Amino acid sequence: MPREIDEAWREVGRHVEELGSRIQEHFRHQMQERGEPPAPAGQPLADVLEALSRQLGSAVGAVGEAFHDQVVRERAIQASRAFADAVEASMTDVSGRMKKPRKGGARRRDR
Repeated sequence: MPREIDEAWREVGRHVEELGSRIQEHFRHQMQERGEPPAPAGQPLADVLEALSRQLGSAVGAVGEAFHDQVVRERAIQASRAFADAVEASMTDVSGRMKKPRKGGARRRDR
């Protein structure tokens, strides 16, 4: 893989990691405000599932709340642009490779 494409995908990873960190901060803040600690180990399954359900609801709420944060919106835009750039670079590379003639001449297959 050409270096530019490899770097483009690393940049996508960096942006997504930053965005995930910001959303995680919002989730932790929301959990602290509600006074809901994570479910401790050793609890009965029903209690764990109930706690998981509450936490999932909180996580979804935190994501929604996080997107009211200007920094989170900017990170999401940067991540999506980096992703689009990486896909474009990858497709350009693949397209260029497909257009190159194969060594030894092209063979036609008739089916």
